[in-house]
Amino acid sequence: EYEKFALHFHRWMEAETMGMIKNALVVVLAAFGLPFVYKRFLTLRAIDPTYVAARYTAGLLPSYTFEEDEFYSADGAPAHVAAQRKAGFMKLAESFKMGPKGTAKEAEMADGLSDIRFTDTNRVPFQFQKIVRENLKVASIVEKSEGPVLTTIDGEEMIDVSGSYGVNVCGYDTYKKLMHQGWLKIKDLGSNVLGPVHPVINEVIKPLREITGLDEVSFHMSGTEAVMAAVRLVRFNKQRPLVVTFGGAYHGWWDGMQPGPGNERFTSDVLAVKDMSEASMAMIKARASEIAAVLISPLQGLNPGKPPPSDLVLMDSAMRKTNNRMQDYTNWLHRLRKVTAELDIPLVFDEVYTGFRMGQHGATEFYGMGPDSGLGPDMIVYGKTLGGGMPVGVVCGKKELMHRFDKKHPLRVNYIIGTFSAAPMTLGAMSAFLEWNKKSKGLYENGQKKTDEFILSCNEEFKKRGNSQPSPPPPRRCAVIVKLLY
Repeated sequence: EYEKFALHFHRWMEAETMGMIKNALVVVLAAFGLPFVYKRFLTLRAIDPTYVAARYTAGLLPSYTFEEDEFYSADGAPAHVAAQRKAGFMKLAESFKMGPKGTAKEAEMADGLSDIRFTDTNRVPFQFQKIVRENLKVASIVEKSEGPVLTTIDGEEMIDVSGSYGVNVCGYDTYKKLMHQGWLKIKDLGSNVLGPVHPVINEVIKPLREITGLDEVSFHMSGTEAVMAAVRLVRFNKQRPLVVTFGGAYHGWWDGMQPGPGNERFTSDVLAVKDMSEASMAMIKARASEIAAVLISPLQGLNPGKPPPSDLVLMDSAMRKTNNRMQDYTNWLHRLRKVTAELDIPLVFDEVYTGFRMGQHGATEFYGMGPDSGLGPDMIVYGKTLGGGMPVGVVCGKKELMHRFDKKHPLRVNYIIGTFSAAPMTLGAMSAFLEWNKKSKGLYENGQKKTDEFILSCNEEFKKRGNSQPSPPPPRRCAVIVKLLY
């Protein structure tokens, strides 16, 4: 009888133990599994679908070409409109022809310069490339600049309307002066003495700290490299894996920060989410403990809530509907700043393109997020314009985010360095630019005024010349940055 009782008791204990284990597993799964699933659900809801679609369709969509008939009527335009387009295109092609020297040099370069092959392909949607390449040689070969005028090697003059990818805010002649002034500051040391630091560096650090309201400055050699440094710094110092960006934003060509077209690498630690979206805000709040930083591309203000048109995406009609939402986008940025501050998530402004261009002190000033606003970002990345004519990348940040070593764990190091970072010639040119910037408030204000006048006068002229639309699109600008809708 005792043995029977012991056997039953043992079986009962096993059953009870298994029940307790099962209950414990249910509790553990409920405590950890459900939040995990919920966070992933919020992430899927927030992710910008453009990037997901681009990744999975890039290898599936075969190349095809529009022949002449399709080229001019790809959108279903009637025959008379297609004929007008063809006449206009051929007129453009005739005026676009290079001279004999340019034609010869372009052929010579195209054979050995891969950059030209890429830009020639990348700038035109693939369906249209064949006819565009046959008729338009876009690799301008120039050897002189004066004001906004570039002179080709054949002596032909062209007006530059792009400002060299956003670099030349001051104009070519001013940059020539800035580089000369920078050279005079460091000529006794020379341009390639690296390692020792020229004292002109303080003429760069001090004004940058005043402009940004941030504690420290780090120098790099390009905008992409500066973004790389910023991302590594926030991940290292916050010890969190994820970085949040917004759909359509461009943060350089580094594959660690380019989650969409043009990158074969799967960036699982970069979440490209919908801009101005409550789903994105909910995801940021839910995953705050995993997020090292939220990155902002201030140029999104040109097309708030929608990915901007890029070299791979054609303009669509929806992109014309967002012009009056600049204030909405500003309000979104202010709200995002407050939320990230509450959650201890660093907010990083990528001002490589917009810095000292959207305003005297850049996009933070334009959006009312300067150092005295209480809404300033935790880190700002600069490039292009700030170099004073030299290639440059700069990271300004709060002291606690700029550490590259761990005081408590000496073997834990964030190795970020560059041979030509803070090179004397670059520092001299930056110093000269910042001196120019300090005295140029009136020039910036006049630039805003002239930009408005330019857009309005162009639209009026389009009306007079019989634009195919009932009326031209409203002016589109983000400070002095202009978008042409056609």
